[in-house]
Amino acid sequence: MSNDITVHEFEKLVAAYGAKNALWPQQYRSAMQNLVDSDGEAAAILARTEELDKLLDAIGSAKLASPSEELHSRIMGDMEAALAGEIVPFPTPTAPSLRAVWTGATALAACFIGGIIMAPLLVDSVTGSADLLASLDIISDAFLPTDPL
Repeated sequence: MSNDITVHEFEKLVAAYGAKNALWPQQYRSAMQNLVDSDGEAAAILARTEELDKLLDAIGSAKLASPSEELHSRIMGDMEAALAGEIVPFPTPTAPSLRAVWTGATALAACFIGGIIMAPLLVDSVTGSADLLASLDIISDAFLPTDPL
């Protein structure tokens, strides 16, 4: 295959196969190498990919340190001590205090009284009449069918 590869295709192939020439697909290898030799953008893409490959190789070869024996024994001791005693108990429901009951009752009473006070004002603003029964009659005439079915 000749130099029939675009920089965009090169970037996709390098992202998939890495920066090592030996890992590139055989049918694209010469075209990719020719593009790197002739195009600065492709060379820059390859350089960035080589840096990424080095970082990934370094991470893969790093070994995770195991915890020290002191830390391990301390954690195990704490766990055994926690399990030897009572494991977290479920909370027991308690009766609400008298103050909480009166607070809720006061809030409900305030809402009830506010509704009684505001109902005529709301009906008046919606229907234009302060008479509640007349307002309900107007609303029922407007929304309820009067003709037999």
